[in-house]
Amino acid sequence: MTAQHFDRRDPRLDRSRSAILSAAVALLSEGGVRQVTIDAVTARSGVARSTLYRHFPTSAELLAAAFQELLPPLRLPDPDASPRDRLLQLVLAQADQIDQAPTVAAVVWLSTLGLSGVPSGADDQSRLTALREHIIERYRGPFEAVLADCLPPSGRDIDVAAAQLVGPLMFNALITGRPSDREFCVRIVDDFLAGRDPMTA
Repeated sequence: MTAQHFDRRDPRLDRSRSAILSAAVALLSEGGVRQVTIDAVTARSGVARSTLYRHFPTSAELLAAAFQELLPPLRLPDPDASPRDRLLQLVLAQADQIDQAPTVAAVVWLSTLGLSGVPSGADDQSRLTALREHIIERYRGPFEAVLADCLPPSGRDIDVAAAQLVGPLMFNALITGRPSDREFCVRIVDDFLAGRDPMTA
C-alpha cells in the first residue's frame, strides 16, 4: 500500500464528529452548559456513545469543542481609531453576538470567571482551564487591550470595566428584550467614559 493510502481519513469519522458537534452546539445554544451531556448529545446526533468517546473522551472535552465551534472571535476595532471609537466598535460587535445567541453569550462571559456545574476530574479541569483561557483570549482580551488605553492606571480594573460595558447588553438580551442598537451602545460607552481621563476622547 502507498503512503497516500494511509493518509486518507475515513469520511465516516468526519461525519460522526460533525454530527456530534452540531448536536452539542444546539444543546449549548438552547439550554447552556448543563444541557450538553453525553446522553443528550448521543440522542440528538444519532451517534453511538462508543463513537462519541472516540472523538471526545470526556464530557468536558466535548463541551470545550462545542464552545470553540460556536464562538467566533470578536471583530477587532480599527487600530487607528480613537480609544473611544475602538471601545464603541467592540461593544457593537459584542452586542451583535449577544443578539444572535443570548444564552450562550451569557455563558461565555460567566466562563471568564470559571465554568461551574460541570462534573470534572483532574483531566477535565485542565481542559476547562484551557477553555477558559481560550474564551478570555477571544472575548476579554480585546476589551482589555482597548480599556488599557481608556482608563487611567489608578482606575484600571478591567473586570469591572468589562462588566459595566457588557452587563447592559446581557440585561437587554436576557431580561428586557430591548435591542442593543447603535444608539444604546453609544450611550453605554459615553456614560462609561464620562468623567474619566480626557485621553479617551
